[in-house]
Amino acid sequence: MDNYSSVRFGHVLKKLRNAQELSQEVLADRCCRHPSYISLLERNLKNPSLDTIIALAIGLDMKASEMLKEIEQHPENGWLMRGKNNS
Repeated sequence: MDNYSSVRFGHVLKKLRNAQELSQEVLADRCCRHPSYISLLERNLKNPSLDTIIALAIGLDMKASEMLKEIEQHPENGWLMRGKNNS
């Protein structure tokens, strides 16, 4: 595994989806993905491609950069910001 395998993308995706009161099925439909794939992402069993991140952001009515910022700010991903603070 690489150094980035511990990024908790799925936790953030689920938080963002639940904040909008969307089911996995509705989000999947909005971003042209299968609901089971959304489930795999939320459980951190799959890592999304850049295309998928962009599609998910559009499905959540946000910019991909906003979604990535949410990921960086998630408490379990604090190590992502350490490099920025120590430079």
